[in-house]
Amino acid sequence: MDMQVIISQMAVLFILIALGYIVGKISLLTPAGVKTLSKIVINISTPCTILYSVFGDTGGITGGRIAYCLLLSLIAFALFFLIAIPSSRVLDRANSGLYCAMIVFGNVGFMGFPVAQAIFGAESMFYVALFNILFLLLSFSAGIMLISGKGGKIDYKLLLNTSLFSAIISLIIVFTDFRAPFIIKETIRLTSGINTPCAMLVIGATLSQISVKDVFAKWRLYPMMLIKMIIVPVVTWLIFKQFVSDDLLLGVLVVLSGMPIAAAVAMIAIEYGGDDRLASGGVFLTTLLSGITIPLIVYMFLS
Repeated sequence: MDMQVIISQMAVLFILIALGYIVGKISLLTPAGVKTLSKIVINISTPCTILYSVFGDTGGITGGRIAYCLLLSLIAFALFFLIAIPSSRVLDRANSGLYCAMIVFGNVGFMGFPVAQAIFGAESMFYVALFNILFLLLSFSAGIMLISGKGGKIDYKLLLNTSLFSAIISLIIVFTDFRAPFIIKETIRLTSGINTPCAMLVIGATLSQISVKDVFAKWRLYPMMLIKMIIVPVVTWLIFKQFVSDDLLLGVLVVLSGMPIAAAVAMIAIEYGGDDRLASGGVFLTTLLSGITIPLIVYMFLS
């Protein structure tokens, strides 16, 4: 395991968040600008990111193997929800939907890809891409319902978003082994490149509108962090080791289950009227904690 790569990814995230905090403080990025930039992330760069992730070589993985990996990913998300739903209601019934989303949806993209590559090598990248497809399908459907507070009544208009469509298209690409023309692939690659920096800038700018001291004072975030960063990956390992014999697949699932809260949770909160400050604070604190928990999980269960 290349610890330097993991630590470097954490550092990049924090530098970008700090930059967003600064431009927010000096009003270079205003609240209105934050909302606009968030729309760009959700509707343009995020769809391109997931599309580009499946344009690469599958390494000869068969359709049956792909279906098996997707099934394991789906079981993993079902497990996350089983842990998150009752936990979030105990933590804060008024914001249970947002707490549930924070526990379920981790940063399996920007952090997931490089961290998995550092630990398991390039052969893990396609499995991470498959996990990301389900992440997008669920976060931009069930996640929107939870974060917007409209989980009790399904508003199908919320499901009409480009990120969800891109996830569906990605599944089609995976199973048909579609090869995109260079012009399309390069355009999507360049557009996806703005996703992480823009998302981190938005989080930093959102944090600039509140006191960082207040973020640390939100005591409910601490038990949530314990559940998200420790309990979820430990339970994932305990359950999946019973029937997953492939060490690479098991390792990828466990590591991805221990990722900090996804920036997409904060983006969705901004876009759909959730508590974006609470979500941004959760992203910040869990990313900070992940510098300790991810190496610990790998050392304890996967070394």
